[in-house]
Amino acid sequence: MVFSVPRFGRPRDKEYEQAATKLANGQTKEAIDLLRNILSRRPDNKNARISLAVALMQAQDRPDKDSPLTQEALQQLDAAAAMNPDDPIPYFNKGVLLRNVGLFEDALRSLEIAVDMEDRMALAILHMAEINYELERWEKAIELARLALVRDPGLEESLGWVRVAMRKAGLLDDKGNVIVKPEA
Repeated sequence: MVFSVPRFGRPRDKEYEQAATKLANGQTKEAIDLLRNILSRRPDNKNARISLAVALMQAQDRPDKDSPLTQEALQQLDAAAAMNPDDPIPYFNKGVLLRNVGLFEDALRSLEIAVDMEDRMALAILHMAEINYELERWEKAIELARLALVRDPGLEESLGWVRVAMRKAGLLDDKGNVIVKPEA
């Protein structure tokens, strides 16, 4: 799972920085406790809500859509999105969460919202490409993979599946050469 965690909270918010650092260092339980404590006093802390959602998902060995932790994570992300409807991060994280529990169509919708807000979100586009690959929508997966690569050339190593998709879409011959289709 690759989520996006807001690294910094309010200016000089040492408590949030401590929680985010613990989360980044794999101290998930400690991060959850700190983030819940922050939210008990400041329920309007959008970054703490996003980070808590990430921590709740990381606390699960095998995330499940019916898990109370998953349900709480979704609630935290929805609340964060409601606090700032122009922020793509809650939608991105919700898309990653939904993908990880196998709700691919819902994940696509959430990731599309994030990309509509911020079209340079290469990781969101990559997730959308991979979901389409998993759903065997070869041409859409290829199209999105190309777009993700344009947005971030560093993603090239994550796109090893594209040749398989191209072959399944009929865009490569048996030797691996690109098949040029005549224009209509």
